[in-house]
Amino acid sequence: MVQKLLVLAAVIAIAWYGFKFFGRIDHQRKQKIARGEEAGRDGIAETVQCSVCDAYIAEGIDSNCGKPNCPYG
Repeated sequence: MVQKLLVLAAVIAIAWYGFKFFGRIDHQRKQKIARGEEAGRDGIAETVQCSVCDAYIAEGIDSNCGKPNCPYG
């Protein structure tokens, strides 16, 4: 009987601290969004297609594809 109570107490404690942990993570995510930071958008850029070689190149970055008449170099 005592073992069942200890297991029940352990399950309740794990659930309680699990909810606290995920609540803290959610709160931090909401604060980050409120500050204007977009979560998970680091290093992502819009791309444009090269009219010469049809390769996609990051917009605003001069990157030559190596072909003659490339507009990005």
